[in-house]
Amino acid sequence: MRKVLPLILPIFLFLPSIVNSQLLNGRVLNERGGNAADVTVQFQNKSNKISTNADGTFKILATKLPDTLVFSAIGLEPYKVVITDKNIKDPNFEVVLLNKRKAMDEVVVTSMGYGRGKKELGYSTYSSPSGTSVVITDTRFFSTDTNIITGNGALAKSRILTAGEVNDFNKWKMWEDYSENEFKTFSVFWGMKSNHRYSVQVTDKKFNAIMNEAVFLVNKTTKDTAWRTFTDNTGKAELWANFFNDKNDKQDYFITDRSGNRVNTISEFSNGVNLMVVDKSCNLSNDVDIAFVVDATGSMGDEIEFLKLELEDVIRNTMDKYKFLSLRAASVFYRDKRDEYLTKNVAFNDDLLKALNFIKLQFAGGGGDFPEAVDDALSTALDSLQWNSSARTKLLFLILDAPPHNDAIARIQQQIFKAAAMGIRIIPIACSGTDKSTEFLLRSMALATNGTYTFLTNHSGVGNSHIEPTTDKYEIELLNGLLQRVIGQFLFAKNCSKEEPQQQPDVKQPDNVLAVKLYPNPTNGQLTIESKKDIKEIYITDFSGKILMRLSTAEKKGRWQVDIGNYPSGTYLVKYITTDNKWGAEKIILMR
Repeated sequence: MRKVLPLILPIFLFLPSIVNSQLLNGRVLNERGGNAADVTVQFQNKSNKISTNADGTFKILATKLPDTLVFSAIGLEPYKVVITDKNIKDPNFEVVLLNKRKAMDEVVVTSMGYGRGKKELGYSTYSSPSGTSVVITDTRFFSTDTNIITGNGALAKSRILTAGEVNDFNKWKMWEDYSENEFKTFSVFWGMKSNHRYSVQVTDKKFNAIMNEAVFLVNKTTKDTAWRTFTDNTGKAELWANFFNDKNDKQDYFITDRSGNRVNTISEFSNGVNLMVVDKSCNLSNDVDIAFVVDATGSMGDEIEFLKLELEDVIRNTMDKYKFLSLRAASVFYRDKRDEYLTKNVAFNDDLLKALNFIKLQFAGGGGDFPEAVDDALSTALDSLQWNSSARTKLLFLILDAPPHNDAIARIQQQIFKAAAMGIRIIPIACSGTDKSTEFLLRSMALATNGTYTFLTNHSGVGNSHIEPTTDKYEIELLNGLLQRVIGQFLFAKNCSKEEPQQQPDVKQPDNVLAVKLYPNPTNGQLTIESKKDIKEIYITDFSGKILMRLSTAEKKGRWQVDIGNYPSGTYLVKYITTDNKWGAEKIILMR
């Protein structure tokens, strides 16, 4: 027996780890969808490791979950995946690895353009060739370990594409002027006109915002629904009359919800935001759906590899930052008729890896003419991705460089109306080659669905030429940071069911060019605004800059009073324009 005991003891010592181990079955692919053989697969800080088979498959024991699995091979970028019980149970667990590339000098934005070097972006302002004021924000642009070579041999990496945003809700009067002048021809062509806007703020009786509430703009005479949508994360909704069929005849409307709450006497936005107080408790959903719809035709070849890496970085960082939310991602890639495919997609899934794998496997090809199958892409996105109707926020990023075909205009109109009715915000990202007509279409899509218009710029030195937006001023940011900022603004919501200190959204400190005074701050509604210099316009906006009301400055000078007590508790901005056309703003906190 003394000879047998030493042999038995090691078995007993290892029994606990064997019993608790779980077998992970998976497969590794390269970026073109082929099997990746001889890839080393190893749990982080563990000595045991295996290699993938000729068909890319592997099996490895996991002793403690969650744990980080590391994939590495010569010629491929290393990759890490956090493994959970969900992955163990997944019969189709896959990982896509990108080809490894050489390093490249970073692109640096300067005040008058772009160049090569290793430098941080500095703050500056300059006038573009079109006369638009461009502000380059002080951001550290270039930090990433993810690289890939594009089809033309250039190195792609995340956190390098530069972009800007024009939110026409934030400068509404300017948009109205553009619609009647610079964009008038495009408005007729696309059959879209946003000159009958009705805004509504929905709250409970304690003035808490009611989110994701269906609201309807109804014609008093015909009882037809002119527009329907859902309230956003601030409890507001935008409703439109005759958006696709502009009529000069004046119609009367009322606003209602599914419970029969009704605002009979309403006004267009020029006269303020309509208030609907409902007898129900606010409900804060933690569900969020974000979809990326991407043009994958040949003309996108100059930027698509960069965009794929940006999207992966944005999705990862967003899910990591908002772990308390149930965030799902989906994607649609599309080309055009007679191409290899029309659309392909991965439906919403809370497994981050599914969406990331799908995006990394796509590449540009096909096309041939300027218009593309945008209508088919939107149809797939709205009908096939399985949106969560109860989600707090539903975002659709539309990334493209070309418009739909002319014979698809009516279908595009129907899809915009449907997206609004589903509470889905469309956020376009205009890439190189976008023309002015397409810019108008994309900005109209954003308005109709309560989104915002974003665009890539020339300042990164990546891709072909990008048009500048028709506006007075915009800021240049990293696309990566811009998308995360926009997502954060659309996700923020106050949990009104809990007694807690006032939560503040992520708001950039505004420029107070005149040292305007606001008091009391915080306020319970009544607010005094003072300035020793002349101001020609004052606006009250929400934390994202969306205009809620305009104050008349003609009657009084230097001191104005306003009541914002009808709005939910939260952060607001007092924006103003000086007589010499300088913009300024100051934060105000509304508390009850």
